[in-house]
Amino acid sequence: MYMRKLWLKMTDRRFRAALAAVEETGAALGDLESKPASAPVFFRPLKAALAASASGAPSGQASAQARAAAEEFLLRLERVFADLALHNTRPDAAVREAMLRLQRACAEAGSLASTGRRAAAAEQIRGLCAGSRRVLELARGAAAAAPGDFPQNLKFSSIYSGLGDATDAFERCAEALFKV
Repeated sequence: MYMRKLWLKMTDRRFRAALAAVEETGAALGDLESKPASAPVFFRPLKAALAASASGAPSGQASAQARAAAEEFLLRLERVFADLALHNTRPDAAVREAMLRLQRACAEAGSLASTGRRAAAAEQIRGLCAGSRRVLELARGAAAAAPGDFPQNLKFSSIYSGLGDATDAFERCAEALFKV
């Protein structure tokens, strides 16, 4: 596992940047959840590394797709934290559950480079992402159906949608990393 991952990180800048973006973001989700206003500072170097990896020697198409999906993942997730900070809103139980599943999925991303573990890791990631989307869909449906506190429900509905979109982008990144 470690030799292939090391070799890919040394030889493929796009793979290295995409994997780093996913792994580092996953590790920081708890901190970002507690301090959503710090998200721009956290994401800036990851986005810069992804942008820098786009230039230079071309790599495989899967690496380019992983880089693009990782960039979208960061942008969408940063927007979720910006919405939380803007509305001065604490994540509710659904957002925390979805982020926990996303964090666990990000932690599995490194195993996608392993020839022996990649199939199990891909299956685990798909399951975690599906669970995250399911939690968010249920919460969004409940927020839309709740008769009271319309502004708060609307805020959370956009947060649920944004986190769902970030999960989709992460899953596309994971699929591309699997193909590398």
